[in-house]
Amino acid sequence: MELTFKLNKTADFVFDYLTDMQKFVLVHPVIYQIDHTGSNAYLVHEKLKFGFIPFSFTYPITVKKNIIDKIVIIRATVFGLTKIEMKFELSLENGFTVVKESIQFKSPFPIKSVMRSIFNTQHKQLFKNIDTISI
Repeated sequence: MELTFKLNKTADFVFDYLTDMQKFVLVHPVIYQIDHTGSNAYLVHEKLKFGFIPFSFTYPITVKKNIIDKIVIIRATVFGLTKIEMKFELSLENGFTVVKESIQFKSPFPIKSVMRSIFNTQHKQLFKNIDTISI
């Protein structure tokens, strides 16, 4: 799955919000807490709504960053079965920061179409939230 976002913030600013998990939690639409568990490891607390029913769960992630090339890779394992890798590549185009996001899902369940819809909605909001932060 490929997504692209154009932001009116510097690449350094966006990179900081993607790699500092205390900042990331402030702008993510469904993650409400992130606990640091190791050098680049975290435990994410997330709440989704299925209809009117809220559903909370936690899962481990790792965050790998390349500050020079402005690349962030976040790997998650949800419910011990579904593996998700999100790669964010930041670049400058015409005065805007462009975020090219590649998302890969590996799961024994047929959830790709549902996951695509969820990620598309959540990450549109995530980058909108980053873009509207007052500096």
